[in-house]
Amino acid sequence: MTSPSTMLVLGISHASAPLDLLERLAGTERPAEDLVSDVTSVDGIDAAVVVSTCNRLEIYAETRGTPSDPGRLDGLGELFAQHTGVDHEEIAPHLYRHHADGAVRHLFAVASGLESVVVGEDQILGQVKLGLERSQRLDRTGRVLAKAVQTALRVGKRARNETGLNEAGRSLATAGLAFFERRVGSLHGKTALVIGAGAFAGVVVAALRRSGLDRVHVANRTPEKARRLAETTGGEGYDLTDVPRLLTEVDVVVGATAATGHLVTARDVEDALAARDGRELFLLDLSLPHNIAPSVSGLPGVTFVDLRAIAEEGQEDEISAASVRAARELVDAEVEQFRTGLRLAGATPVLTALRTAATEAAEAELDRLARRLEGLDGAARQEIGRSVRRIVDKALHQPTVLVRELAADPDGARHIAAFTRLFAAAEDTGASGASGADDANDANDPRGKSAPHAKSDPNEKNDPNEKKIEAIA
Repeated sequence: MTSPSTMLVLGISHASAPLDLLERLAGTERPAEDLVSDVTSVDGIDAAVVVSTCNRLEIYAETRGTPSDPGRLDGLGELFAQHTGVDHEEIAPHLYRHHADGAVRHLFAVASGLESVVVGEDQILGQVKLGLERSQRLDRTGRVLAKAVQTALRVGKRARNETGLNEAGRSLATAGLAFFERRVGSLHGKTALVIGAGAFAGVVVAALRRSGLDRVHVANRTPEKARRLAETTGGEGYDLTDVPRLLTEVDVVVGATAATGHLVTARDVEDALAARDGRELFLLDLSLPHNIAPSVSGLPGVTFVDLRAIAEEGQEDEISAASVRAARELVDAEVEQFRTGLRLAGATPVLTALRTAATEAAEAELDRLARRLEGLDGAARQEIGRSVRRIVDKALHQPTVLVRELAADPDGARHIAAFTRLFAAAEDTGASGASGADDANDANDPRGKSAPHAKSDPNEKNDPNEKKIEAIA
C-alpha cells in the first residue's frame, strides 16, 4: 500500500524574523517558479505551492512518508537559502514548520489574514491564489494540496464576510494612513505621491482618496502607467526621475513597489526639506525591500512609517478581539471538515474494490448458472440476474455506510486499514472455498468435464479480484 499524502509547510515571515532579514530575502531576483520546481525535485514531495509576499515566504508541499522527516526539512531549508542567497545558518532559526492538520490550519489562517502584519488584510488572498495558479501552470499541484489551497481561498472569504475582519477595507495602506492620522491628525486636503503603479499601488491610491487627500500623483518607471492610475484621482503621472523634485511639493509619499534599491534616499529628503519652508513631510513605506531609506526617520520635519512600525504597534484598537476569535474558530471548524473529507476520500478505494469484487463474483455466478441451465428462457434469466444484483446491493449497503462512518472518525485511517485487511482475508478465504465447491459440483455434473473454469494447474491463481485487493491492502 502506498504511503498516504499529507501536507507540510516551511516558512518565514514578519512573525518569526526581523524585518532586515525579510528585506534581504525579498530582494532575490529569482522567480518563485524556480523554487516550486526545486521543491518538487526533492524525494517524497509530489507537489508544491509557494506563497511569496514582501513579508512572507512559505513552501506548502504535498509529501509521502513522514512529513516531519529531519532530512527533508533540512533539504527544504537549504532550498530557501539557495533561492534567496542568504546563508542557511542565518535563516534556519527563523523558519517555522507545520505538518498534517497544523499545515492546513496555518494555510487557512494565512488566507484569512490572521497571520498578516495587518490582521484581516485583503491582499493575501490574491497572493495565495497566485501561488496556486503558478503551480498549476507548472503542473506541480497534487490532489491534497490543490484541494487545501482552494478550500483556503473559500475560508479566507468566509472569515472576512462573516466575522468582521474586513471592516473598513483593511489593508497595509489603510493601516499606515491610520498610523499617520493618530499622530498628526487628519490628512484631509493634503497632496500625496504614490511610487509605483501596480496592483498594490492601486489599493494605496484608493485608500488615500478615502482619507480625504486633495490630489494623488503617481510616479513609475513607465510614466504612461503612472498617468493612467493618477487620472482616477485627478492627479498627474510622472517618471521616477521626477521623484526628488516632487518631494518638495507633496505632503505624503507612499512607497508601493517591489523594486530593489532605495527610490527615495536620505539625501533626496534632506534636499527637499531645505526647500519646504518648514512644512512637514510624511513618508509611508509599505514595501520590502524598502523603497524609502529608513535613515530618513532621524531627519527633523519627517514622519516616517514602515512595516516594522505598523507591525510593532498592532491593530487591536481597529479590530475587535471578538472578530479575531470568531475567525480562528471558523478556521478550526474548517480544518476539521477538511480532515473529515480527506478521511472519507481515503475510504473510496476500498469501497470501490468491495463493490467491484462483489459485482464480478455475482456476474461470474450468473454466467455459470446460464451454462448449467441452458434451457432457461430469456425472461427468467433476466429476473434471476436482477434478483442477484439486488442481493449484492442490499448486502453492500450496511458495510458501505459503516465504512464511511468509521472513515469520518478521528481514527479513521486505522479503521480503513483494518477493514481493508479483513476484506482481503475474507476474499482469499471465500475464493478458495467457492472454488472447491464448484469443482465438487462439476464432478457430478455431466457437463462438468468441459467447464471452462476448471483449474488445470493447482498453483494457478485465477481470482479476478486478487490484484485489486492487494492494491488496496
